[in-house]
Amino acid sequence: MESTEKRQKNVSKTLRVLNKKEHLPQGLIRLFTKILALQLEAHTHVSVDFSGFDFPSLCRSVGQGGSCLSPQNFPLDNKNGVALFFRIVALITDPAEEIPEPIVRAAGEVARGIETKTLDLEQAFRESLSGEGPIHTAWAQRTPEAPGILRFLMLASLEPSLHAVEQILGDHLHGDGKVSVIRQTGTCPICGNLPYILELRGKEGVRFALCSLCRHEYRIRRLACPVCDSNDFDKIAYFTVEEEPGFRVETCESCNTYMKTIDFRGLDRQACPEFNDLESMALDYLAAKQGLKRSTLSVWGI
Repeated sequence: MESTEKRQKNVSKTLRVLNKKEHLPQGLIRLFTKILALQLEAHTHVSVDFSGFDFPSLCRSVGQGGSCLSPQNFPLDNKNGVALFFRIVALITDPAEEIPEPIVRAAGEVARGIETKTLDLEQAFRESLSGEGPIHTAWAQRTPEAPGILRFLMLASLEPSLHAVEQILGDHLHGDGKVSVIRQTGTCPICGNLPYILELRGKEGVRFALCSLCRHEYRIRRLACPVCDSNDFDKIAYFTVEEEPGFRVETCESCNTYMKTIDFRGLDRQACPEFNDLESMALDYLAAKQGLKRSTLSVWGI
């Protein structure tokens, strides 16, 4: 597992590349960087309760192609999430951060909802895991300039819980070879969600997926669509562009979707997926022009 110090150095290197890009406001990049720092700090205080969970049963479910958890039984440290939520909102609404005004207004509106008890924060946490529910629907209408702000805030606040769950279950799943090394479906063995980005590693180009919810990294089949699992080679393709070295876009005609892949094997770079995804957003624009759809948002809700 990558150490915190090594991760921070890798993030810094990636940000230097990202800062040269023009497709995202620099204020948002600084915000995401500061949120990441808050999340890493919160990791040291998070605690999730796995009492009552049958780990052998969870492993068997994964071995049969399923996943360990669903949004309904995902253990969360709500206390940690609440504390981090208010720190993130304070960061967004700080005038010195120069965040786009629609995002500032929407985040302030969510905070007022908590203060006036018109928003059930713990229920909003739970709904954010599935990406839908009456609270999220209502707040998307209430903050039309930034309809995804509530889920972004919820998932950003829950990241330490998600990370803790991923670490614990990942150790149980893969620590002693309990489950198949190669995932036969594109979905995450921990939470069942689709990946937000892929990565090729090693001389043979072993294909890893990175979960869009819990960010678990898991190996999947190389020649299959990560979204619909199709292995019809006539309908699976990829493209690259010279201006974005180290990235490729894998497309599937069967489900009309695409997914970006990090391939730094020929470059002197280490992947930092959550920021590499932002770095390569020009490829998202190109894929959209071809009528292809992205199956998930980035981990930043973009």
